[in-house]
Amino acid sequence: MSIEYQDSHFGQTSDYSTEPTNKPDDIGIEHAIEELTRQNQRLAIIHQIAKKINVEMSIQEIIDRVAVPLRGVLPYDLLSFCLIENNSLVITSSMPKDQKILGTGWVITDYNSAPWKAIKEKRCILRPDIWNESHKYQEDDDLRSIGIRTSIMAPMLINNEAIGSLNFGSTKAYVYTDNDAVFAQQLADQLAVCIHNARLYSKVSESEREWEETFKAVAGDIFIIDRSFNVLRCNKQNSLIKKNAGQYKCYEIFACCGDECRFCPAVEAFESGQMAVREVTDPQTKNIFNISAYPIYNERQELYGMVVYITDITARRRMESQLYQSEKLIAIGEMAAGVAHELNSPLTAVIGNCNLILRRTPKTHKHYNLLLDIKKCGLRSKGIIQNLLTFARQDTYIFEDISINDVVTGSLSLISYQIERNNIEIIKDLSDDLPPIKANKQQLEQVLINFLLNARDAFNDVENNMPTKNKITIRTGMKSIDCGEEMVFVEVTDNGRGISQKIIDQIFTPFFSTKEKSRGTGLGLSVSLGIAQAHGGTIEVSSEVGEGSTFTLLLPVVRDDPS
Repeated sequence: MSIEYQDSHFGQTSDYSTEPTNKPDDIGIEHAIEELTRQNQRLAIIHQIAKKINVEMSIQEIIDRVAVPLRGVLPYDLLSFCLIENNSLVITSSMPKDQKILGTGWVITDYNSAPWKAIKEKRCILRPDIWNESHKYQEDDDLRSIGIRTSIMAPMLINNEAIGSLNFGSTKAYVYTDNDAVFAQQLADQLAVCIHNARLYSKVSESEREWEETFKAVAGDIFIIDRSFNVLRCNKQNSLIKKNAGQYKCYEIFACCGDECRFCPAVEAFESGQMAVREVTDPQTKNIFNISAYPIYNERQELYGMVVYITDITARRRMESQLYQSEKLIAIGEMAAGVAHELNSPLTAVIGNCNLILRRTPKTHKHYNLLLDIKKCGLRSKGIIQNLLTFARQDTYIFEDISINDVVTGSLSLISYQIERNNIEIIKDLSDDLPPIKANKQQLEQVLINFLLNARDAFNDVENNMPTKNKITIRTGMKSIDCGEEMVFVEVTDNGRGISQKIIDQIFTPFFSTKEKSRGTGLGLSVSLGIAQAHGGTIEVSSEVGEGSTFTLLLPVVRDDPS
């Protein structure tokens, strides 16, 4: 290692030595003993640095560890670490900590700078008497302002590349020797290794933190399991897994495949050594999960674990089903409209000719009842066709301001007799002063009549434990929906057999019916929903088996004209 001295008079003993000259042998022996003791202390300090400084320490923590023991072997009034950051030399840490000039955060440019010279030339620079040197550096005025007269600048080298400098300063001139400079360079080399390792550890830790956060941010559940299905890691904040890694099986935490793991793709992936993907349905919640298993191999290409990625795709599958159902409804609607228009003409002829013949046929004639049946069947067929047209939205709506209570009254006038003769009590609970709605009265009566007939049929073939007092309640009022909008509602509630949760999502599907084939076409609720949506409203249903059902028609109120 080379050491540069700034002035040749550094070696003059008259300026440096303070011992008397009358006993040179004693002085030489004492000096050698002191120097040997100091060297041993310095070696102990370097050993202490290598032993106690770890990669998790910050630069300030490192300098705190070495600052105090250093004073005993290399006295200083200013100690600083300078590190190269973005092509600038920055004092990263210093002692004293409250140093303002040439303290922490101070930036030293590379123009005429002693620390930069030590870094660029990769050698230690010893400046024995800064104040009296002929060559002046940019930092000399700052050093003089804080009383520093002697300094050592040792470059910190890693693989012969400088990362900064270790600087010592004293308020006394000629206080540092050649051995001090050698020790400063040895210390700088050791600290350079520590700082380099700390930086590498910080980069690795940062990368690990990024992957950890990515691992946690992934939607769904990610398990890392071994060949015995023990959970080694999980991306969810599961304290049991963190404290007891390897003690829980994946199927104990997430039983998506039920008790039998043969449906889990992880089993298949362990057997084949290849990625496996499968959709499974939870037997309890009926939720649908997509499970992907990715094998993990070690450096010897041995399969030792598995990454299992689980996502709940229930909502996605339901949406796909709804989209498929919508496409199917469009096709059915177009087909229904075409069939209805094709049948209307021959049915008009059948009904019209029946009427002509019936006018000329006495009621006592043996064919009169047959003709009457033909007419009734024709009218019934025409009604079905009208429902098909309504479902396909091929008919024309005439809207006017009406009261929902008038719709209830008109519907009951048409259907109440049929309901009451089945020993069913009709209870009305109609609110007064409801705002008007803009609607087609006949179409809304059709919806309400459908609700009432379905409620009546809910009492047919009931079990013995059903209530003996059959009741249908009709209620009107105002209701606030999720978006805060106020809507008028009419609600039909029965205490009949109820609707199973298994089929409640299907009741609005065209041609779906739980009734006998002769008693229903399965178009009633689908047509009713179409009418409600055409009026800007909707239909809500709630039901419980054995308790009854409630169908609610929600309709927007008439808005005042802002003009």
